[in-house]
Amino acid sequence: MRVYIPATVDDLPRCADGLWEPPLAYAVTERLLALVDSDDADELAEIARDVAARASVIDVGSPLRVVVVAELTRPECDADPDVHPAAVRVQGRIPASAIACAFVDEPDAADDVRAARAGDEDALDRLDDHDMLWYDASELSHVPVG
Repeated sequence: MRVYIPATVDDLPRCADGLWEPPLAYAVTERLLALVDSDDADELAEIARDVAARASVIDVGSPLRVVVVAELTRPECDADPDVHPAAVRVQGRIPASAIACAFVDEPDAADDVRAARAGDEDALDRLDDHDMLWYDASELSHVPVG
């Protein structure tokens, strides 16, 4: 199961050590499938990624949107629809071998992230206009975040 994990910029280098233990991720769950009128796998994955991106800022407090993508087994994830239709609770540590990639905001999104964290709804919406850059798992300890 591909999961999209809200993270902070400080979590990126820790992904390689196999000790990272995030409690919550987002995925294309049965509940999400029931609510979204689409069978496009890419569109559904993008929804889960975007929810994780917002959570990285609002819930986790990252100075940029950061989403780490991992491949986990279904037994390692428990659906938690009370949080969000795409939410899953992650059981245990994320092995470095499970990390596929990460999406990280360009540094110029930092002002809108700060404003969004302070409660500015318009800034939160403006984040959708910023690109999130893709990084391979082997690049995570070298992502430019400042």
